[in-house]
Amino acid sequence: MLEPSKSLTRKLLDLMQDTGYPLVQHNGQRKYGPPPNWTGPPPPKGCEVFIGKLPREVFEDELVPMFSRVGKIYEMRLMMDFSGSNRGYAFVTYSTPMEAYRATKELNGLEIRKGRHIGVVKSVDNCRLFVGNIPKSKTKEEVMEELSNRVAGIVDVILYKNAYDRRLNRGFAFVEFTSHRAAAMARRALVPGCIKLWDQDVMVDWAEPEPDVDDEQMKTVKVLYVRNFLIKTTPECIQSVFEAAINNKIQRVKKIYDYAFIHFHEREHAELAMQKLQNADIDGSNIEIRWAKPVVRELYRIQKLSRGNAKFNNLDFSQTLLLYKQHLERKEYVNSRKEDEGIGSACAGSVCDSTDVKPFTYDPKQNQYPMAPAKLDSMCKRYMWAPPIYEYQKNLDASGNEIWTGKVELPYVGLPLLTIPRHIGPLMTSACYSMQQAQVEAAESALNYIKMLRTDLIQRSTLTPMQPVYPSMLQPMQSCVSFPYPSVFPSPPPMQVAAPAIWRSV
Repeated sequence: MLEPSKSLTRKLLDLMQDTGYPLVQHNGQRKYGPPPNWTGPPPPKGCEVFIGKLPREVFEDELVPMFSRVGKIYEMRLMMDFSGSNRGYAFVTYSTPMEAYRATKELNGLEIRKGRHIGVVKSVDNCRLFVGNIPKSKTKEEVMEELSNRVAGIVDVILYKNAYDRRLNRGFAFVEFTSHRAAAMARRALVPGCIKLWDQDVMVDWAEPEPDVDDEQMKTVKVLYVRNFLIKTTPECIQSVFEAAINNKIQRVKKIYDYAFIHFHEREHAELAMQKLQNADIDGSNIEIRWAKPVVRELYRIQKLSRGNAKFNNLDFSQTLLLYKQHLERKEYVNSRKEDEGIGSACAGSVCDSTDVKPFTYDPKQNQYPMAPAKLDSMCKRYMWAPPIYEYQKNLDASGNEIWTGKVELPYVGLPLLTIPRHIGPLMTSACYSMQQAQVEAAESALNYIKMLRTDLIQRSTLTPMQPVYPSMLQPMQSCVSFPYPSVFPSPPPMQVAAPAIWRSV
């Protein structure tokens, strides 16, 4: 009788001989594929599934026949441990997205051992990066050229026009790459502080993945997502244009800034409107039409409440779920509406923070600080608000150590958050060990205040206190002895801010 390791080796050799697929182990994973007779490019995005809850003694000799039942396998990657057992999960890439969809429907929950059921879901193969702090005067072609000189594998650049001035962009772009690996390498190459684009630092992170909606569900959608409207275009104007195109009444139009969700009574009416009005000119602007993607109603509602419709995104996914749980406990969805427009695309203006980011803890021996000041500055530039004003004060504590306090003011916060511009601040920080940390805490306070203000405006009621998005880095100092040191940075004179012309006309 063969030893277990020799028996497995024989089974894997037989599998390679029967199928003709290569099997190579490298960097902690064993890769099976691609097919020997494959021609052309690899399968497109959406063909990969994730397999979880695998027993540690299950290998390719069992998995390949099992997953081949629903379609042609292009590649299987089994994560391996140093001991020779698997790590409990694997990835399978099929030749078509439909085969991957069948695998999630037919193999998810399959009992592979007595009492052991595997999980099979679509893999999040994110190939899109968010690039922020782009000069607003740059065109799509200029952004594509500049980024292509720095990184490889770019497929497309999605650059949105400013809703108030069509000659400008919104200060950010979404960059699509050929693969997840190409996007990851580009993200590593464009580290803020190491690379400057157009002589300034840019913010680079993963874009929020688009929701995974199966084809059968998309065939039932009766809502169109239409973008590129002018701010002056009214919902009544949009409704009249679309009703004239289909020669029928539509259910309703919900316009938000420069985009709208258009609800139809019949799927056929929506298809006809898309066919007739794609790239049509309305009020001097060419519109773009896509199918709105259904979303998980409760989760997306809490994301909208906390992000301001995904425009103030500083929560990572784990924090969003925590906030969602708190709202569920308060039964805030009991009287909520039972329908949502959905979303047009994940590239509508949000950033997806990595789900494995750990909470920041201050280490005085290291210069590691969050990017809160950069995010606040980017937000002010994006919406044409006046820049934040910081002020710092240095003192000594009872032990003679330097401590810093800071404050920040936002002199002019207006559209799209507030219809009537408002002065916010000053917002004070607790005692900090350095001026840099005081700036970070001040910026965090301002970002958190904007989040709460946005939520309060949406709910039109007093906001129930919730866990801060940016937890305090330090506990307040027990005692503090102030010395007659002047402020390190003198207070600036009162700032007279003139409203942009487009706001003066509102």
